Amino acid sequence: MSSRLNYLKIFNLGLGFMVISMIWAAYNAYMPIFLGNFTKSNTLIGFVMSWDNIANLFILPFFGALSDNTRTRIGRRMPYILVSMPLAGVLYALLPLQTKLLSLLVIDLLFNIVVATYRTPMVALMPDIVEEEHRSKANGVINFMGGLGSLIIFFIGSQLYKINKAYPFFLSGILSLIIPIVLFLTIKEPKIVFNEEKKEKQSILKALATVVKDQNKAPFYTLLSIFMTIAGCAAVETFFTRYCKIALGIDESVSSFAMGFYALAFLVFALPAGFIATKIGKRKTMMIGAFGQGILFLIFMIVRDFRTIQILMPFAGMFNALFTINSYPLVVSYTSAEKIGTYTGLYYFFSSLAAIVTPSSFGAIMDFIGFNKLFLAASICLFISFAFLWIIGEKYENTMS
Repeated sequence: MSSRLNYLKIFNLGLGFMVISMIWAAYNAYMPIFLGNFTKSNTLIGFVMSWDNIANLFILPFFGALSDNTRTRIGRRMPYILVSMPLAGVLYALLPLQTKLLSLLVIDLLFNIVVATYRTPMVALMPDIVEEEHRSKANGVINFMGGLGSLIIFFIGSQLYKINKAYPFFLSGILSLIIPIVLFLTIKEPKIVFNEEKKEKQSILKALATVVKDQNKAPFYTLLSIFMTIAGCAAVETFFTRYCKIALGIDESVSSFAMGFYALAFLVFALPAGFIATKIGKRKTMMIGAFGQGILFLIFMIVRDFRTIQILMPFAGMFNALFTINSYPLVVSYTSAEKIGTYTGLYYFFSSLAAIVTPSSFGAIMDFIGFNKLFLAASICLFISFAFLWIIGEKYENTMS
């Protein structure tokens, strides 16, 4: 690998993440509507919409480890991208065309399974082709491209939906056929020297057991930090509009518009977050992000003026970028090239688990303790996340990140 960051390769890889973001943005926006055409059961709709998180919890870690152990002439990750991404695109394009609930559920289930089989290999491709010192910057570019994909769906896809409900899905489906070819032609995976004696040890369960039992607690504490931050942020993102409506009397259209600035600030700050980490370190940058968000959530709990929340919301997005952009690069900095896919799977295991347990647990807190305690619980999660990173200390950052 070159000692300099190849921005063209990262841009092309970012196109893949742009498509993934487009897929999920349209899926989350319109799939409940498609399901609602066949059933009035919100329970069923909610269950179906959780399939992606369930798939992420089990399938992503498995295929991350599997890609580590894959040996082909075109690399470890590329076979999964070349096969699964186009297939997922075809299944995705079929979703709005279904006229019966059963066929919609079957195709949706297949889509969620297939799309999960290439996501971890694609994510693991970044640290494969980028040296450790440049990974935060590369991840910033990739996350920027991902955010751009969401904006494309929100602004362009919404207009296509008005013409034909299938067009946003066709757009992402077509790109899912094209982008794998672009990646194959422009990105060559580096040759890794493998220790065949350790090949069987590269599994997600054994990797999880290793990080838990290892005397070097930096990887485990980092994963716990990521879990706590995602739990706190996901809770606020999930219940923010409902909190504003019930506790502050603010219409959901107004509060959701404010959340848009949160997302926009994250997008704008994605690139600077990577450059800041290059200067001061990934762990320190993440600590600033976690602590900053924790303070802001405490302020949100105290203030009753929605204008204040609106003004501070972009800063919350900025702090979120400082943490999120550098979390994955820090996780994979703890391992060797042989096990990047496995550690990528661990990253998604903890991330997905946080996303699954957050809605019900924080909903219970709001039900039994009070609506404004949403931000208190979220801030506690962020401060715990900060504490895990602080405990790691300089010892591991200087030697591993």
